[in-house]
Amino acid sequence: MNNANYFNNPYNQPRQIIPQFPPSASTNQQILYQLAEGTGGFVIVNTNDLLAGLEKIAREQTQYYVLGYTPAISPEGRCHALKVKVDRGGTIVRSRSGYCNVRPVDPLAGKPIEKDLESRANGSQAGNVSAAMALPFFYKSANTARVNLAMEIPSNSIRFEKEKGKQHSEVNILGIAYKPDGSVAARFSDTVNLDFDGKKEVQEFQKQPLHYENQFDVACGQYTLKVAFSSGDVFGKIEGPLVVDAYDGKQFGVSGVALSRDVHRVSDMATGLDDVLLADHTPLVVQGMQVVPTGGTHFTKTDNAVMYFEIYEPLMVNAPATPLKVGVAYVVVDRKSGEKKVDDSGLVNLEKSAKAGNPVIPLGFRIPVDKLPPGSYRAELKAMDSAGNSWKPRVVEFDVD
Repeated sequence: MNNANYFNNPYNQPRQIIPQFPPSASTNQQILYQLAEGTGGFVIVNTNDLLAGLEKIAREQTQYYVLGYTPAISPEGRCHALKVKVDRGGTIVRSRSGYCNVRPVDPLAGKPIEKDLESRANGSQAGNVSAAMALPFFYKSANTARVNLAMEIPSNSIRFEKEKGKQHSEVNILGIAYKPDGSVAARFSDTVNLDFDGKKEVQEFQKQPLHYENQFDVACGQYTLKVAFSSGDVFGKIEGPLVVDAYDGKQFGVSGVALSRDVHRVSDMATGLDDVLLADHTPLVVQGMQVVPTGGTHFTKTDNAVMYFEIYEPLMVNAPATPLKVGVAYVVVDRKSGEKKVDDSGLVNLEKSAKAGNPVIPLGFRIPVDKLPPGSYRAELKAMDSAGNSWKPRVVEFDVD
C-alpha cells in the first residue's frame, strides 16, 4: 500500500478521535485502552478480581448522564472531536471523544448503479480496466469468518471532473459472494469519493494504484466472489474463488494468509485506527504493529514484504496442566522448479505471541524478498502445538519483480 494513497483517501484523514495510548498500557492492551477512552468507558484488566470489575460495571449502569445536541451538517466520512466539561471542581468526566458521519453499510442499495454493477459483474463483457484482489479470511466464531478483501485499482483509469472548485471522482464498488448453486452468501457495496485541489495533486495520486479494503462475514464454505467497479465510463470486474475451511471453534486452527508491504506501529497510526475502529472494521495487529493487507502479489526487492495470519488455540483459554507450546514452520519454494529458496528452519516458538486466556495468536513473518531472485514463489506454513494438534499447511503465492 502506498502511503500517499492511504492519506489521500478521505476516510483516512488525521483526526484525534481515538485517544493516545497511556504510557502504562502494554502492547497487547493498547487498542483496548483506546477503545475504552474513545467511547467513555474503562478497561478491566486481566486480573483474578473479576467480581470487583463486575461490581464496577453494575454501578456504572445507574451513574451516568445522557447528553445530546444537533451537530452541523458535514460531509460523509468526516469525524469530529468532542469534549465535555463540567463546572464542579474535583470531578473526572468520561465521555466519548468524538463521532463520525459514517457512510452507510450498503450505500448503493436500491440505486440504479447497484443494478448496473450487478449486471456487469455477472455479464460476459470484459471490463476496460483490470485490478488485483486478495481474500484472506480470519475466523470470528464457529463456522464464521471475516473476509478482509483488499484490492489494487489502477488509479490512472479513474476519471476526475472539476466540481465546486476541486477535482472530484467517485469509484462505485459492488461485491457479491455466490454459493455453488448460484445463491448469494454475502454482498457489499461502497462509494469511494476522491477530491483534490488541482490537477497536480491528481497526477501525484495517479502514480500509485488506488488501495481499497472492505470486510464482510461469511459462513464456512466454497464461494465465487465477483467484484465490479466503475468510475465514469471506466468499468472493471474481477472474480476469484473464496474457500473458507470448516472450523468449529473447539479445535486447533489457522486462518488464511494476508500479504502486506505496509506495516506501521499502532502508536503511530492514530490517524488511521480511528477510521477502521469506528467503521466497525477490525485491523490486523500483531505485537503493536498494524499490518495493511495488499491486493497484489508482486513485490520488489526493496519492499517490506510480510505475511500475516492467525492461529486459534482453544487450549489457551484455560491454563493447561503442563506448559503449552505453539509453533510454526514455513518454507518458500520456487513455483516453477519446486526448489526450496527459504529452507524450513524448524519450529518457531510463539510463547511471546501466545497469551493465556486468549485463543487467538496473531503472527507476522517477514518474507526475505531482498534475498530472492526475480521469479514466482509459494510460501507454505504449518502450525502445531505441543499437545499434538496441527492444521493442514496454508499456502500463499507471490512474485518478486
